[in-house]
Amino acid sequence: MKATPPLFPRRIIPMLMAALLAACSGSGDSGSGGQAASDRPQPGTLLNGSNCTLKYHAKAAAAQGSGADPRFPTQWYLQNGGNLTGYSGMKAAEDLNVLPVWNTNAHGEGIRIALVDHGLEVTHDDLAPNVVEGGSYNYVDDGSWKRGSPWPMPCDANDSHSTNVAGVIAARDDNGIGGRGVASRASLVGYNALETGSSADVLDAMVRDQDRNHIYNNSWGAFDDGHFNTPSVGITHAATIRRGLDNGRNGLGSIFTFAGGNGAEYGDYSVLDGSVSVLGALPVCATDASGKRAIYSEPGPNLLVCAPSSGSGQKTASNLPAVSTTGLQNTYSDDFSGTSAATPMISGVVALMLQANPNLTWRDVPLILARTARQVDTGNAGWTSYGGYHFNHEYGFGVADAAAAVAQARTWQSVGGSSTLKQCGPYKVTANAGIPEVNSASGSQPDDPFQNAASLNQPVADGIASTVSPSDCNITHIEHIDVTVTATDAAGTGAHPSPGDLQMTLTSPSGQTSTLTIPHTCYHMVNNTRVSTSACQGLSNFAFGIRRHMEEPVVATSGGSTWTLAAADRRAGNTGRLGEWSVTFYGR
Repeated sequence: MKATPPLFPRRIIPMLMAALLAACSGSGDSGSGGQAASDRPQPGTLLNGSNCTLKYHAKAAAAQGSGADPRFPTQWYLQNGGNLTGYSGMKAAEDLNVLPVWNTNAHGEGIRIALVDHGLEVTHDDLAPNVVEGGSYNYVDDGSWKRGSPWPMPCDANDSHSTNVAGVIAARDDNGIGGRGVASRASLVGYNALETGSSADVLDAMVRDQDRNHIYNNSWGAFDDGHFNTPSVGITHAATIRRGLDNGRNGLGSIFTFAGGNGAEYGDYSVLDGSVSVLGALPVCATDASGKRAIYSEPGPNLLVCAPSSGSGQKTASNLPAVSTTGLQNTYSDDFSGTSAATPMISGVVALMLQANPNLTWRDVPLILARTARQVDTGNAGWTSYGGYHFNHEYGFGVADAAAAVAQARTWQSVGGSSTLKQCGPYKVTANAGIPEVNSASGSQPDDPFQNAASLNQPVADGIASTVSPSDCNITHIEHIDVTVTATDAAGTGAHPSPGDLQMTLTSPSGQTSTLTIPHTCYHMVNNTRVSTSACQGLSNFAFGIRRHMEEPVVATSGGSTWTLAAADRRAGNTGRLGEWSVTFYGR
């Protein structure tokens, strides 16, 4: 089995921080871990570790200012007029359409968002009014900086990620400084679980205070290396999220937003990161200020919705802006980027939805986001439609529209929570058949599956096909599908030597196709340098979590009940077999 993958913030920078997560042990602690106001440290008290290169000291609470937010004009993702100075590629109205919500005097009041991330500058003047006093949790134990204190502060100059995320969600509005967040009066707590290198801490943070927190923002994921990355073993990632779905918000279910991944320039594919495609995760993709897929944003059948972010990636320059937000030591940044920046925008939109209708369940939220998302890049051939929903492997169901989502949330008839969720399967198939090499080429091939976006909607027609017919399943509206696949070597006794050679699709009885994996190169890091490897790893009992078939029936009204998994090997050498696979349906 492939080792537990490292987790990284999903912004577009060289990977300087390797928060390597060990195999998980223990269970999540849902205690509050807070510090009473009466225990507030005296001004001048060191709030983080003596070994930190950045030092934070307690200070008296600043008086709340008033007046316009001077940096708001640079926050194009909130209101895009298409004319930000210095950027010629922008397109007006490519934003979140959030101003109509604010005009109803709704800013996320009463909604609490937890940042599962690195250190958060809870003392930042533009964040502090929204930070829950005593509600954050420090996972680092460094001298006087005790684990469990409510001061999860940054430790060095590379530790800005969580503070950037926080400003996108809930920088305070109308206080005369900085900018404003999507939900500028929502409450924030910070959990610096990624600092310790322990997957147990990350899983703990994802269910901490689940009776108080509404949303968990996860702007991180496995390194974008192309491998089939299965999340933590032991107390599993999926089980931890399921715990939040079942118990969070007093049974309505916690909302988990996740960054969809930044590796598209290298051929990576979002659904290959198992942590962002499990049941209950809301994977977020990124568009740029022109309304096109950001060059780094990974496509996949797991994606829910996109939000605006930077236009350039690790390989490219851009005439498009990045995201303006809060920075370290009471400053601001204009270069926040990646799906890391898009994800907190969706967290902010969800906060506005929950303020409008606090009774929305974890199942209601993605349905509303998908139904109200705005179709962009309409000339892109990859758009399909079914039952009133539009989907594209590059954009999910489209770009989130805050005004439309909040309007629908107000009148939404709930589909229920965990107790009414139906499950059919797993339906298991033993294929045990060779995957043929078809139209193969030798050597390394360009990893650009997006030259023909429509091809991601086409089933593999020249390889092997294996079918299952779940005719006994009464789910008429799919909400999520798990497809678990094992590919072996040619002898059927070991792992497939190069699963990155494979193209694999799942086609429904309604004729809709999900591309599960595409031919791509895998990588590993050597001295902070990306190095290609001839063999990808991890396609053994690997679960592909899919949103693409949302609202389809398992058994079509006309067309039968046959679901088809098809696979072909698109590169010469290193052949293998399709072993066992299964499909599990969730919905109503």
